[in-house]
This record gives sequence, C-alpha cells and structure tokens, in this order.
Amino acid sequence: MEIQELKLFNGLTEEELQRSLVCSRSGIVEYEKEEYIFTQGEKPKWIYMILSGEVLLEQANLSGRQTYAECLGARQQFGVVDLFLEREQYSYSAKARNHVKLLRISSHFFYGTCEKNCVHHSKILFNMMGVFAEEAEKNSKKIQLLTCGSLRQRIALYLLQNSGGNKRVELAMNREELAASLNAARPSLSRELSQMQEEGIIKMEGRKSIAILDYSRLQEDLADFVG
Repeated sequence: MEIQELKLFNGLTEEELQRSLVCSRSGIVEYEKEEYIFTQGEKPKWIYMILSGEVLLEQANLSGRQTYAECLGARQQFGVVDLFLEREQYSYSAKARNHVKLLRISSHFFYGTCEKNCVHHSKILFNMMGVFAEEAEKNSKKIQLLTCGSLRQRIALYLLQNSGGNKRVELAMNREELAASLNAARPSLSRELSQMQEEGIIKMEGRKSIAILDYSRLQEDLADFVG
C-alpha cells in the first residue's frame, strides 16, 4: 500500500504529503521475519504505521511466559498510546512476523506547532484524532474480549469479531499466541476448540483456519455475557 492511504494523511495533496514527511522526520524502515522492531522495556520514541507485512505485539511476564499477543497488518498502527501517554517504557515487544515495511514518525512532530505553521501539520493533527478513535475502538473490543466469563465465550467472541460476516476465520497467530490473546493456557484452548468441533460449531482446517459451521451456537454462547 502507499503512504497516502494511511488515515494520518487523509486529505493531503501530494505536495503536502511530501512536506509533511520531511517536517515530521518520517522515514520508511524495513524488518525481516522474526526481527524485533522494539522490545519490552525500551523507551517509546516513534509511532509506527504498517505499509506491508504483519507485526506481532507480544508481552511476557518475569518468568518468560507469553501473557499477551496481537497480530497487526497493513494500515494499522502501534506505539501510539505509549508515545502520547509519555510512558517510560513499552510494556510489550513488537516483532516482524514476515518481511515488513513501516512508516516511522518521530514524536517531536506532535508536540508544538511547525515553525512555518504549515497547513499540512494542522491536517495531520486533526487526522490523528481519527487514529486515536481507531485505537479506542480496538482497545474497547480487546477489553470486551478479555472480560468474557469463560474461555468458550472468549473464543466465540473472537471468532465473531474476526469473521467479517464470513464463514471462515484466517488465523494470523499460532496456537500459543492465540491462547495468550485470549488469556488462556494453550492446552485449555486446544481442548475447548476440539470440544466445539465435536459439537459441530466449528471445524479446524489446518493450523491457520477455522470454519464457522453454526453462527447461532456462537451467539448463544455469548448470550449470558452480552445480557
């Protein structure tokens, strides 16, 4: 995808876009598979926007056990909340799942106004409100997912949130990462998925795909939580 397709640059002319990239000290950076973009504990300095590839956000506790995982793709961003809340360090790591191309934006651009009072600067700050809205919506869904009463309900909500109305959910994460994203142990997740398959609710199609066979049963599993 092209830089101008990012929400942050909505409404900018080509000239304004190029000037904004200079003004914001932005640059395109690339990482290879399994390479870390930043690690848990580093000080936030940049906002990252994904142009291509996939990025895994992961968190580990003191014993090294993975306690959180989220996979992001093109047009998504990360590091936004950490930067604007001026946190001392990241509470998670960001790692390339495959070859990724990112737009990296310096934090200084968002504090104070441009010396030349550029129109594009004002437009970008306005667009940033849309980026914050996306982050708020994403975090709201995440909280809703993690506060489901049972693992069965968390699985049901995850599948419904990620199906996009389709009958198949493609998994960007492996089983260990998916378990962490659902706040569950991997064996527990595997058992629950197997049980749901036996009941005819879903069908596991390899390691990267889950077919939804019965939408109504998934919705029934969520009835108590939603109610």
